[in-house]
Amino acid sequence: MSTDRRGRGRGGSRYDSQPRSVLVSKALSRLLRHAAEQERIPIDNHGYVRVDHLLAWQRLRSMKPPVTFEEVVESVEDNEKKRFALKYVSKDPDTTEVTPENSTALEPSQEPTTEAEVDTETQKAISMFQSTMGDTDSKRFFIRATQGHSMRAVEAENLLKPISLDDPDSIPTTVVHGTFYGAWNPILQTGGLKSMTRNHVHFATGPPLGDVLPAPSLDTTTTTTAQRQKGNLGHLMGENKVISGMRTDAQILVYIDIRKALQEEPEIKWWRSENGVILTEGIATDSQPEGGVKLVPKKYWLAAVEIKQGLGLLWKQGEGDNGVVQELPEALRNRAVPRGKGGGHRGGRGGRSKGRG
Repeated sequence: MSTDRRGRGRGGSRYDSQPRSVLVSKALSRLLRHAAEQERIPIDNHGYVRVDHLLAWQRLRSMKPPVTFEEVVESVEDNEKKRFALKYVSKDPDTTEVTPENSTALEPSQEPTTEAEVDTETQKAISMFQSTMGDTDSKRFFIRATQGHSMRAVEAENLLKPISLDDPDSIPTTVVHGTFYGAWNPILQTGGLKSMTRNHVHFATGPPLGDVLPAPSLDTTTTTTAQRQKGNLGHLMGENKVISGMRTDAQILVYIDIRKALQEEPEIKWWRSENGVILTEGIATDSQPEGGVKLVPKKYWLAAVEIKQGLGLLWKQGEGDNGVVQELPEALRNRAVPRGKGGGHRGGRGGRSKGRG
């Protein structure tokens, strides 16, 4: 059902130059992750929005031509990172109105809890849409973002699977956060990774640390430049060009000792999203008192590795000056964070950002 139409966003040439499918996907992400409440689009505490309400949103209606249900389904189908989930309900839509105060659209017993179940529900909904093309009741379809929310009305336990020592199979082998040169020093100064405007800090489950700095040693003096340059994400991902939870242009990878965090800080809640992203709010620290911004403190880091320029290990637990193995060169340190990631770094200072730092 894909289309190569180009659409108009909010009027600027930057939007006009992007494929319409990208504009639609970005608009869906913004509404479902961040803006439903302020746009007065009803959203339940599972993060679901009714599709007819979605299509009535001014931003989608103002695109020329207005965004269709078919394009919404294409965005769900074509998104490699599985950022969206779709669900069809058989109940009378007039009795299943979704509001922030009354989340009755989905029966709790039907709520998908695993990535496989979410995929199945989404495929069922897509099949239902395809079988009723031309006579589709959009009121019976619901869409949500699988992770990345900044709205407090969306409750983590309703759409995320907890990671716990009580369930060893839930604990990922690798937990890694991708960030950028301009954010690195502020992260170190603040003492950890912050969620900033989102509800959670985001992590991927790969690539493994051993692939970035090959075994048996993390010592950059025994690792050749060629080996270090293998840490480039493009090389590491190979045929799989998508790592959910991390941008492909990430420049520094921060690895987390999640088992240590689970053992020492039960207050830090860890979750796995429907599309495999690892999430946590972090915890308040002495530098970030209760009620302030939480973070994932450095004491639960394993290592941090620069992967684009072949610098290798920047930080390692228990080494150097407070873990610092080497400083970023000034030319890299002063580089701007990519668009949408600036100002409010994950461990940075102030500013506003809806990115993943």
